[in-house]
Amino acid sequence: MILLRFLLIAFNVAVIGFLIYKMVDAVQRPQEKSKKRLLLIGGTLLLLAPLGMFFRFFAPSPQYFLIYPVAIFMFLYLTKRV
Repeated sequence: MILLRFLLIAFNVAVIGFLIYKMVDAVQRPQEKSKKRLLLIGGTLLLLAPLGMFFRFFAPSPQYFLIYPVAIFMFLYLTKRV
């Protein structure tokens, strides 16, 4: 159980760091303001999930491990297209 918690924390730290990196990278690129807003809003919403688990707003569940990585990859696809 302790190993699972450690892996969950490590996964969330990696995701949070990566999302912040992508959001800063998107802001620094020359692009339309509407596209920047879309990326910032999407990244912020994705940041709320791990922080909600950290502050115990909701418990980690198996659905989190299935849905959250898909949402991250969709965000990455969005950043590549924009």
